[in-house]
Amino acid sequence: MQLNILSQPRNTQLQLLLARKDEIISRLNSDYMRPWFGRTADGRVVDLEEMTYAEVICRLVELMYVTHQQRWVHESHLKLVVDFISRCECRMSATAAEIPISILLNKVEPTAYADTLVRLYPDSKTQLLTSEDVQFFVQLCKRRGQKPLPFIPVLDLDFGVLLLKDTVWQSEDLASVVDQDPQRVGIQQGPVAAQYSTRADEPVKDIIDGIYNSHVAALLERLHHGDKSSVPVVEYIGAEPATNLPNQMSAVKTETEH
Repeated sequence: MQLNILSQPRNTQLQLLLARKDEIISRLNSDYMRPWFGRTADGRVVDLEEMTYAEVICRLVELMYVTHQQRWVHESHLKLVVDFISRCECRMSATAAEIPISILLNKVEPTAYADTLVRLYPDSKTQLLTSEDVQFFVQLCKRRGQKPLPFIPVLDLDFGVLLLKDTVWQSEDLASVVDQDPQRVGIQQGPVAAQYSTRADEPVKDIIDGIYNSHVAALLERLHHGDKSSVPVVEYIGAEPATNLPNQMSAVKTETEH
């Protein structure tokens, strides 16, 4: 993608992105640490303008709140969610509520944010985002000073920034990655790993062998105090064949031998 699209002149990138839109979204959702944002309650992959206000909030919480650890990926992500919910409230009602929804959210779990909005404003469950609010949401996603978001909201000329800006934090916080899948992230060689790179042009086989042999050595030390002679040698992983066979099995064996 970087070679075929992001390395091309900026004024041609959008056209290239849109020409491969379905392929790019599919790859983001299956392989990358920052999936495509647009998805409905029934699991359909869509664009922002095809989502309801409640679906957007559900998706934000899904991607930016680590449920099993009960924490936000970053406090700036919580601010984004609250700002969008406040926008929803303004859009759903011409009069201000006695208690702003942003205050009510302090009393519920983030996973219940969308339900709280729907309870107060039922239309938020069926009303699609207006074009103005699509743009508002995209601008929130690009707001300066906040942690780069763990999703791609739109394909536009800032795609490269949304895709690649500060991806290191996700490799250091796998709990926040989709499905906690380490194969989605790019593990960069930091100063701790670099100290073990002592040979120039080292073959990949030697690198992998070094990892394998060090694991074996660690297990040998931990389980057998480094003594290879104490490691049991087993020719087969199963027990010896049973000798006392049932009569019917003995008969089958005899017939086979004849």
